[in-house]
Amino acid sequence: MAAEKLTWRPQKILVGFDGSPGADDAVELARVFSGVDSEVLLVNVVPYLGPMPVSFYLLGYRETPEAKGFFQEACDVLEEADVQVRSYYGGSPAHVLTDIAEEEGFDLIVIGSPHRGSAGRALLGSVAQGLMHGAPVPTVAAPHGYAQRHHGHPREIAVSYDGMPESAAALRHGEVLARAWGASLKLLTVATVPTTVAGMLGYVPPLPKSPKEVLEDGLAAVDEEIPVEGRELDGRSIPIAIAEACEGADLLISGSRGYGPFSRVMIGSVSTALIHTAPCPVLIVPRPATNARRVSSEAQDEAPQPASQ
Repeated sequence: MAAEKLTWRPQKILVGFDGSPGADDAVELARVFSGVDSEVLLVNVVPYLGPMPVSFYLLGYRETPEAKGFFQEACDVLEEADVQVRSYYGGSPAHVLTDIAEEEGFDLIVIGSPHRGSAGRALLGSVAQGLMHGAPVPTVAAPHGYAQRHHGHPREIAVSYDGMPESAAALRHGEVLARAWGASLKLLTVATVPTTVAGMLGYVPPLPKSPKEVLEDGLAAVDEEIPVEGRELDGRSIPIAIAEACEGADLLISGSRGYGPFSRVMIGSVSTALIHTAPCPVLIVPRPATNARRVSSEAQDEAPQPASQ
């Protein structure tokens, strides 16, 4: 039986834009996600190069790159959408984009592929990592060279699925897009080498579900109207196994992170690696807010209560 349908749709789209080839990749990807009723905001962040961090602020029109046609080609690509542009000074791009998305209710953040050279890769990695850990909405990254051709709506959407709440949220977003675009889904589950986690003396932790069982649960949760297939992947490197299985896919969707330091590092690192290795755009879905509230509630319930007077 399929889970409750998600109503998310990327109508308000926020795009990080710096005039680089990677920014052009982001604009092309934003065009794929946008429509005639979409609102797209292109944001350029002028970095502060001083020794101490400073708060960012909006530049006046005559101070901004758009006064010199900086955004013109990007606006032409996004001609079907309602496009606005802004430039900010100071702050990190991830911080600026996160604040705007949260304060103004955007549905999607789009970032570009890494620039050539190690510095460019490091920049994309830091921006993507910052957005995955702080953005309140999904973030999608374009692969290198995505703007070199015109793309239609994705016809095959891959979903990284491990049965955890984060991957379940990724699957729900995949269903929304598959339904809107008439696309098919491909669930990817990686069979990893088992690890031993220390526990209390005499405690035997429950055995996790097998990859086959996880995959079956995921397939059963998909709306029966959506074409879907599943693949169980083998490999010690989760990002490489998933990236290789995405050949032919037009979009990959992954959860951002789990709970606790261990899960956050593991899932966050996988998502970051996928942005660099996958041959298609990668959409990172943030941690489900409802699950976060549930965990917080459970923690409060388990906390010691003050003794009655």
